[in-house]
Amino acid sequence: MQTLEIKVPEGKTRLVKELLKELGVAVKVKKENTPNTATIAAMDELKAGKGKKFKSVEALFNSI
Repeated sequence: MQTLEIKVPEGKTRLVKELLKELGVAVKVKKENTPNTATIAAMDELKAGKGKKFKSVEALFNSI
């Protein structure tokens, strides 16, 4: 068996799934996880060197 990954445009998933099932192909839909705006902002902040560093896990938890 081989696995084939196909990126399907929005609104066409059902059509492609029905076609593949008609051909006898097993269909498994995999959704992509994309970060939300708050997560992207946090990652950008860290890339800019604005993150906090802690010497230990205890120090981290004490700061919360």
